[in-house]
Amino acid sequence: MTIYKKIILTSLTLVILITGCVEPFDVDAEINFTDALVVDARLTDQNIQQSIVLTRTFAFNEEDPKPETGAEVILNDDIGLSIVFSEVSPGIYTSNGAIQLLSERQYQLQIRTQDNTRYLSDFERIPENIAIDELRAERITNNSGIDGISIQVNNSNTSATPNYFRYEYDETYKIEAPDFNPFEWDVIDYDFFCEDNDGWEVTVAPREQEARICYAGNSSREVILTSTENLNSNNLESFEVRFLSNENPVIAQRYSILVKQYHHNANAASFYNTLNDFSGEESVFSNTQTGLLEGNLKEENGNALVIGYFELSSYTEKRIFFNYEDFYPDEPLPPYLINCETAGKPQLYPDGFHATVIDGKVVIDGTSNSPLIDGILAGLIGYVAENDNYLKVGEDGEVDGAPFLVKSLGCVDCRAFGSNIAPEFWIE
Repeated sequence: MTIYKKIILTSLTLVILITGCVEPFDVDAEINFTDALVVDARLTDQNIQQSIVLTRTFAFNEEDPKPETGAEVILNDDIGLSIVFSEVSPGIYTSNGAIQLLSERQYQLQIRTQDNTRYLSDFERIPENIAIDELRAERITNNSGIDGISIQVNNSNTSATPNYFRYEYDETYKIEAPDFNPFEWDVIDYDFFCEDNDGWEVTVAPREQEARICYAGNSSREVILTSTENLNSNNLESFEVRFLSNENPVIAQRYSILVKQYHHNANAASFYNTLNDFSGEESVFSNTQTGLLEGNLKEENGNALVIGYFELSSYTEKRIFFNYEDFYPDEPLPPYLINCETAGKPQLYPDGFHATVIDGKVVIDGTSNSPLIDGILAGLIGYVAENDNYLKVGEDGEVDGAPFLVKSLGCVDCRAFGSNIAPEFWIE
């Protein structure tokens, strides 16, 4: 996950104060913010291949961040050892294999861009690893009076100094299509010139793939921060990472959440708190920025602008599962992901349909389209049942031209929202 999405560049005067190693910065209207290096460098003590992302700031009329290519990215430690990060795709630099950073070492990030500008971070150390003692789900009524499930973290530590944490989560949930049907569209014959002499045709056939039960997921987007700084002890108790209303569709069946805990230092906490003040999301590019968010990276011999933070953190994670009925037994399920109450009846031939026989062939007016076939080809509708009134004259004197009853595709086929293959970690 990267910290960039989109930057809206503004020019006005503001003083940003960030404590610790982050210096006060005066935003001057004359500064050109469109040429700042953006560094997303968040490394942990995990024994994995790790990545650093480099981009350039961009203006509001540009759609995507500009990757910083061709840079030299090196991680140095305090005893002279170096780890090289290679560019594996534009702007993404990855360690050559798994690396495990050590808490007894200090590390400095070094970046040299194609124009030979050299950037250095402060030396940083990974804080000690603190385990998640407990991850639990609890039914509560929150401060807004909403009934729901609170996902809470507990951990404990005997150190004398405060601890600072950042959290992320990945949630996975089970989906059951409420109007699943064992049949699906088969033949879809959109033959304008009726060369097969049977006109437009739609048929159904038994399904060949699972479409009733699927699995989907989301990842956190906001910056979730806490610390023990103002607590009576260094124990973190009942910190809420996620709240889910009892009407949230993702908990309607079975739900799982993987909570990721990053233990970082006070300066990193200050940076992320200021980031929260800017945007409310884990991105310095989400909303209009009122100044430059400065971190612990600087250009070595000049004043080239750089945005971002070199973060070292210790990492731990924990996963839990629960069913809706665990907390709401014998209560109605939350609403489905979309409204599936009403079935539709798209016609095979549209109102005003016109055809002419020429040389024994039926020629259809090319300006006419089939509402049924168009809906199927666009992936919007799924088969529910045959229409018993097809081709019968209704009370209005009109012939019913809809051969099938249909609903939004996601109502009958869960693959519209997720995968029909359960994740490897999934437990029923």
